[in-house]
Formats: sequence, C-alpha cells, structure tokens
Amino acid sequence: MVMSVKTWFIATRPWSFVMTFVSATLAAVLALKLATFDATLYLITLVGLILFHAATNMLNDYFDVKNRVDRFDVPTSRYRPHPLLTGAIGGREFLATTATLYGLVVLIAGILSLVRGPLILLLTGVGLLASVFYTAPPIEFKYRALGEPVVFLVWGPLMVGGSYYTIAGDLKVEPFLAAIPVGILVLLVLLANNIRDTDYDREAVSATIPILLGVRRSLILFGALLASTYIITILLILLRILSVYSLAVLFTAPIAAKLVKTFWVKVPDDADPQTARLALLFGLLLIAGELSSVFIKF
Repeated sequence: MVMSVKTWFIATRPWSFVMTFVSATLAAVLALKLATFDATLYLITLVGLILFHAATNMLNDYFDVKNRVDRFDVPTSRYRPHPLLTGAIGGREFLATTATLYGLVVLIAGILSLVRGPLILLLTGVGLLASVFYTAPPIEFKYRALGEPVVFLVWGPLMVGGSYYTIAGDLKVEPFLAAIPVGILVLLVLLANNIRDTDYDREAVSATIPILLGVRRSLILFGALLASTYIITILLILLRILSVYSLAVLFTAPIAAKLVKTFWVKVPDDADPQTARLALLFGLLLIAGELSSVFIKF
C-alpha cells in the first residue's frame, strides 16, 4: 500500500509544484503589500493550484504515452520515473484519477467563487482549457510549438494575477506585470526540455520551437529570454511595481550565466531540472524582496 501511494505521488511529478508555490506565494505577498491579505484564501488557492498542476502533469503524461510521444527511450526517463509508461499504473486508472483531480479543482473554484464572485470561475475556466488542450486533441498546444507561450501565460500572469484577485479581492495591473519574470522562467524550463529532446522530438512531435528554429537559435533564444528576466525585473523596480529589495534576484545571475555556458557546450540530460532550480531560487528571492518591502520602508 505504501508503495502504491508513493507511485501515485510520483505520477503527479510533485517536484514541479515549486513553480506553482512561487506564483501563488508571490501573489500573496503582493496582496499583503498592495491590498488585504487573507491567509485562509491563500491556502485554499494554493491547494487548488497544486491540484491543478498535478492534473495537468498527469494528463500531459497520459496523452504523451497515448500518442507515443513518450516511449521507453524518451530522454526524460533517464532522470525521472514515469509510472504510466512503465505500466506501474494502468491507463484507465491513471485517466480516472486525473479526472478526479480536475473535479476537485472545479469544486475549489466553486467554493472560492462564493467569496469572490463569478470571475473566479472564468479564470479557472481559462486555466483548465489551457491545461487540458496542452496535449489533448484537437488543439494540442505542446505538439504545435505553442507549449512555451501557454506555460508562460498560465504560470505567469494568469496564476499570479488570478491568485492575487482571489486573495485580495480586487484586480490590479501590478501583479500581472510582476508575474512576467516568473512566467518567463517557467517557460525556460520547458524550452530547456525541448532543446535537449530536439532529435527525439523530430520523430515523435509535430513541432516544437527547437525543431522550427534549430538547436543553435533556440539556445540563443534561451539565453536572451533568461537575460530578459533580469532586465524586466530591474525595469519593474524602476517603475515602482517591484521594490528595490527585489534586486536580490541578481544574486542568481552568475548561476544563470553558468547555465547558459553549460548548455552552449552540451545540453545535459537534466537541462530542465537545472533550469527549474534557477527559477525556484529566483522566485524565492523575488518573494523575499517583496516581503521585505512590507516590513522595511526604504
């Protein structure tokens, strides 16, 4: 039984939830800074978003296996378990559990809408459409080189801005703008994955950005977007959307430079986890900077 629970837990890809934690917590800190912070609504929102993330990961894996995008030689299998691919979990059970997770997300959105109104349901609906059709037909964003833009919008402006509205009870432009660096970094995790998988994906996927641009241009794009997260953060500070304490994210710049240099020599098997670690550290320092501004007036 313990092994079964562990297998199901692994199937959700829980290590990726840190990105959702960063987006939701940044929204919470901005609510504390700009409006009214409600800890209960933050926790309910965070739980709902983690369930949403888990369902998205599982549905992604389901269609990747069904469409034979994920096979036993898929590069990601070199560094992470894949219970559906290996047969540790059956396809019907996997899909039923995924549907249950989506059901819980809708239930939580319904509860939150009783507090904040129908806009919660609209925001949830947009997120669910992006989640389901990320790999589900007929849209299949992931297989049409649209995965990165969708990931940016969902984990960036939509998640941060939507969470801010849920926690604070009002709409402001600041959270949507503050979300841009975070959204770009989550986008880069996927781009790193796709750059590494370019040769494999040419046989399995209709299109990805690295397939369309080639590896060299994709690496240039990766470096440019990574640099833009620091430039945009500084601009947001100059515009007083973020506080001066958020300059703490610059401590991650040497890590970012080393990452780009490493990728340029050879894209490693764990390219996306390495990028995710950078994104997490950047996000935590951004949250710490904004939280500091609440208690320390410059």
